[in-house]
Amino acid sequence: MADISVLQIGADDWTTAIDTTRIDWQYTTILDLPTRLAFQKDPYVLEQTYVVLTDDTLSSTLLSGQISAWPALRIIYFAKNITPAFQDILDERRAFCVKNTTPEAIQQRLQEDFHFDQIGFSTRFSEQQFIPMPPTGSHFKREGRFSAQFSGDFGTAWQQIGTLNTFVDDLMPHVENMVWLDYAQTETVAVQVQFIFYKDNQIQAVQTLTGDELRQQQAIGGIADYQDYQILIFAKGTGKLDLHVLHQRRSRHGLGTLLPGDERQMTHDQEEVLSYFNPGDRQAPLIVNFSGIRLHVDGFEMRGPLNELGTPYLLFSDVRMQGGAFHIGSETYEQKIVEIIKKAMKTLDLKPEDVILTGYSMGSFPAMYYAADIKPHALVVAKPLISLGTLTGNAEFPREVNQDWTLDVRRFLAGRMHPDDTDMLDNTLWQHIENVDWSKITVALFTLKQDEYDGQSLPKLLSFFEANKTPLIHVQEEGTHTAKIPEMIAFIKAQLVSLRDNMRKGDR
Repeated sequence: MADISVLQIGADDWTTAIDTTRIDWQYTTILDLPTRLAFQKDPYVLEQTYVVLTDDTLSSTLLSGQISAWPALRIIYFAKNITPAFQDILDERRAFCVKNTTPEAIQQRLQEDFHFDQIGFSTRFSEQQFIPMPPTGSHFKREGRFSAQFSGDFGTAWQQIGTLNTFVDDLMPHVENMVWLDYAQTETVAVQVQFIFYKDNQIQAVQTLTGDELRQQQAIGGIADYQDYQILIFAKGTGKLDLHVLHQRRSRHGLGTLLPGDERQMTHDQEEVLSYFNPGDRQAPLIVNFSGIRLHVDGFEMRGPLNELGTPYLLFSDVRMQGGAFHIGSETYEQKIVEIIKKAMKTLDLKPEDVILTGYSMGSFPAMYYAADIKPHALVVAKPLISLGTLTGNAEFPREVNQDWTLDVRRFLAGRMHPDDTDMLDNTLWQHIENVDWSKITVALFTLKQDEYDGQSLPKLLSFFEANKTPLIHVQEEGTHTAKIPEMIAFIKAQLVSLRDNMRKGDR
């Protein structure tokens, strides 16, 4: 069965040159396109995963008009001779311009870079994954699970300070991973990471990244037939080195990080912000979704349901720490989140009252938090987590799934591990949203009666909405925090559909 389907549009038919059963390749000329669409079950639907434009010149108003009606992020082209009007439509539909111009090269790009699998994970400096080797003259200590700190004089030559445990299937033969290191340093100390590839118990290849190279995504791997690999950590110079996480993502060769067309930004404090914008049908509402905790793999959430909805949407994924830090943090990090939302609003010429913020579990917090900055039309939240101090200070929190993630979040947000910070963290949300006119924001809320994560704060949230005369739809079901996922998704989708229809009816 084919993994993806492609509609090629151009003068020359490439069908016989596509040498794989993984791609369902179909072909039409520009002039035959209307007839082809007329024979579809729904002529207004793009039935294929992608459209590949293979002509060197793009100027047809017939074709550009059809592309304008199709979904965004689904067009691939390589032409250099393009009329300005055609280019405007390609840009608005967020089409992918590639350098590949042959059937073989396009086939390879489709298989390697245009799939929708979100392949990203973290190799952490925890007790399970990092083996420290403090050299003479240095000191090593841990803070939480994901802060491995070395200090002292490491000399003028590189010397090993530890090894990261790896798994064979972290990398695939012939495939590159994009990696970057989340770390901090002082004075003259520098860090180096070596990737050692083995075959038949012999070193097959060594790939090295040093210093500032590690702060940007760099390609490693691509080895043909390695059997195993190691990651060795080196240091030199004098000062303190604080190692957090080595991020690894399957390379898309410049076309995205986790999804084709997503965007990666870094703050001045080296905090990563990942977002994915789809302009949809260009009409309000713009739905902004914040991902929940991602303990084991990186990823955006709700892409499938929001594609079905058809409206513009913007996704955020928080990959800091072990599984995220509630999409808040430094002033520059939070400003970046707000800037990205407002940029999407400007692109679509939408106002704050055209925006819906949504999220569940960890994603519920930023959905409510950034309401103070966006002043949206509505919120749709589920399984809310509100009291960050109580949550992160709970010694009975279920550790079989989070591995002390909450303790590291507490250290990350408060700058230390101290019981005196509980009230401050608990008030983080309330202080940020207290000056919002909640009587103008519709809230749809899904909760579970036995929610053991942050269930005690629900009465306070309900009282807050009541006191602020917030229009509220509240559905509660039996279950603990991780239960009723299908019911939760169904609730979110139903509320978004209702809000969309009512907002558009009001516009008419």
